[in-house]
Amino acid sequence: MGVFSDTGSTPVASTNLFKSMRPIAVVLLCALLMSPAIAGAADWPLFGYDSARSGTTQDERAITAATVHKLHRIWSVKLDSASEGSAVAAAGDLFITTREGVTYAIDAANGAIKWKFVTRGPGITTAMPAVDANAGIVYAPGADAHIHKLTIADGMEQKTGGFPILITLIPQYDKDASALNLANGYLYATTSGYLGDFGPYVGHLVTVDLRDGHTHVFNVECSNEDRILPERACPDFQGGVWARAGAVVDPDPSMHGRVYIATGNGLFNASSGGHGHGDSVIALSANGATALDSFTPANQDELNSTDMDLGSMAPVMLPSQTKSRTPLLAVQGGKDGILRLLDRRHLGGVGGELADVSIGDGIYSQPAVANDSHDVTWLFIGTVSAVRSFRVVTTSGSTRLESAWKSSAGGTSPAVANGLVFVAADGAVRALDARDGDTRWSGAIGSIHWESPIVANGRVYVSDESGTLFAFGL
Repeated sequence: MGVFSDTGSTPVASTNLFKSMRPIAVVLLCALLMSPAIAGAADWPLFGYDSARSGTTQDERAITAATVHKLHRIWSVKLDSASEGSAVAAAGDLFITTREGVTYAIDAANGAIKWKFVTRGPGITTAMPAVDANAGIVYAPGADAHIHKLTIADGMEQKTGGFPILITLIPQYDKDASALNLANGYLYATTSGYLGDFGPYVGHLVTVDLRDGHTHVFNVECSNEDRILPERACPDFQGGVWARAGAVVDPDPSMHGRVYIATGNGLFNASSGGHGHGDSVIALSANGATALDSFTPANQDELNSTDMDLGSMAPVMLPSQTKSRTPLLAVQGGKDGILRLLDRRHLGGVGGELADVSIGDGIYSQPAVANDSHDVTWLFIGTVSAVRSFRVVTTSGSTRLESAWKSSAGGTSPAVANGLVFVAADGAVRALDARDGDTRWSGAIGSIHWESPIVANGRVYVSDESGTLFAFGL
């Protein structure tokens, strides 16, 4: 999350907001320093930039509102297949995993492929790698039911600390679905089913202690089982964890590294003493061993029966709202196009959201969040039809989401840098002005599905459905 300066006096969309960036509050900085994957220079080491998935870089200096019009294609490189997310950037290289389970290291300067690591399996992966630049390690998802530990320099697999880590016993039904995450000495991976929800998959979160490779498993159905379940070991199934962000780590130190996942369809019976958590937000301890809290919409049964997954988006961590009675908030959206405002200190159980806003469009991306110089929090959301922005407004201690602007074209998961909102859609990656949504630059790409851009070291990187990775520079 970034803090942006401006020369106006009122935090509204028409003022001169989001001109330059400086680090956010010490609280968030401390939380980021807890992660082993700290961004160096203006790197982008995790999907969403940081373990809280803020989608906002604090370090980019070259690409600004004054220079963005100078962006042009520097290079492009063809991969074996498309990637369903974004690349990550660290140590002068890009790392990206394709659907077929191949992870590439690409020289960020010229697009040369430095190495690739190939996995094979019965299905695909839509997950994304995570980089610990300090340790010189890339954690790579595979199509082979494992997470692999690779050396940044040469892609050699490190079979230490329990790696490669098994994350499913039924890869024909279970897909390594979302971006890997790193924080507090743990690696987080999530699983879901394939398109069509076929087979007896059970979505789950696998937490890996990077000191010794010990794992904890939270199964969305049969959550009393702390293990990877064999086929049909659970009488219930589904509950996939497939949002682009996967597991999200709370950045506020008072929450002690709490981890959140949002689930898709599946049975919900936790309120009756059961162990099903379909269409829910679940908060777990940092080591993934203990479920601490949850939220489930009151109409969960309807969401499940109509395949309107709550978990098509992962929770967004808002920076502390100091004037609010509920200062630590999260936003959760879903296929139903409803944004639900949640209290992270008490998620609310069944029907316990603080407020909700309908945007009229299903959400399949991960929003980005940033603060302006008045400490007003802005939320940027990409959907098929539009990119939308909301301000977080507190009146008399009560907090709500207030619509700010809406673009005329859609986009996937946004990346925010220096008051610019970068989004990708079929045919183009665009830079929007964060204050009003106006397009300030665009670059040509092919068609996309879930692919999204990143901003690192004066470049914008994005891939498309043809399996081409593009670099745009000044």
